[in-house]
Amino acid sequence: MLRKLLNGLRWLLWPLSFVYKLITHLRNYGYDSGLKKVYQSSIYTISVGNLTIGGTGKTPHIEYLVRLLGKQYILAILSRGYGRKTRGFGQANHFSTAADIGDESLQLYQKFGETIPIFVCEKRAVGLQAIEKTDSKSQIVLLDDAFQHRAILPRLNLLLTDYGRLFYQDEVLPMGLLRESKQGAKRAHAVIVTKCPTHLSPATKAIIRNEIANFTMPQIPVFFSSFEYSLPIPYFSTLPKFDFKTSYWLVSGIAQPRTFETAAAKYFNVKGHTVMGDHYFFTEEEVRKWIEIATHTSILTTEKDYVKIKPILQKMEKTSSSFYYWPIEVRFDNEGFDTFILSSFVVG
Repeated sequence: MLRKLLNGLRWLLWPLSFVYKLITHLRNYGYDSGLKKVYQSSIYTISVGNLTIGGTGKTPHIEYLVRLLGKQYILAILSRGYGRKTRGFGQANHFSTAADIGDESLQLYQKFGETIPIFVCEKRAVGLQAIEKTDSKSQIVLLDDAFQHRAILPRLNLLLTDYGRLFYQDEVLPMGLLRESKQGAKRAHAVIVTKCPTHLSPATKAIIRNEIANFTMPQIPVFFSSFEYSLPIPYFSTLPKFDFKTSYWLVSGIAQPRTFETAAAKYFNVKGHTVMGDHYFFTEEEVRKWIEIATHTSILTTEKDYVKIKPILQKMEKTSSSFYYWPIEVRFDNEGFDTFILSSFVVG
């Protein structure tokens, strides 16, 4: 009864979804027809994006591409810097904060900033042109979350879709979580189904591929990836190494907190979970509460939250507090994706 009621209320949003779909359709038509300018950089560009609002795993897949391509090519990363409190073009440096460049860009900088320049710009075409002037050595620019940024034309367009909420099963905002209609998938050169169970049957993969093929161009490959969780890492080197016997309180400010909680519950004794909004900026008052919890139950956060909480702990001189973060890496079910990426770049 409740489900029927909720579905009925959801369909009341259909007129708003229709208007939103019409607006995005007209916008896409403007770019497809040439009425609006599209910029293609002289540098090879790979876009990693989605049709759905947040939570498909874009940043871990950017990291995967860095590890795959970084040994052979000179890379740069360009992001909008979502959540930052600055505007315009900028480059991450040792003094950058999440407020300057966004939490995901800061996470990427702390991992790869010594060897790969990390840039932010809300207007990607402007950002790419600036990179061409300031970082002419780059051979590939990885574009984080640029699938809807039609003002640029990437050489390779990778579309991510969450296994738990496949785009072809969703609806346009506000009925669902799609940023544009499912037909937008036609711009993809490859589709990656993310956050898959470790052992996904060939039959299930075939069904998903067939459904996706209804919305993409012919012969577009579909790949399947999953998250691999490493051992949690202490915020500070003075803390003891992670112990499975300890209980943990979760803290997260991400788009899909349930994924984090479900995974943690499989391995750890989870006492509770404080959920904040995606890209949330934590306050000293909030951190002080978790410091108190950490006196008897360790705190476990995502890596995205770690880059924002750690500076607060340092400012408060609470570096002995029992805070840990849980890094994740992407794994593909076979080597087909690697081959596709490497051959696409060579051909391109």
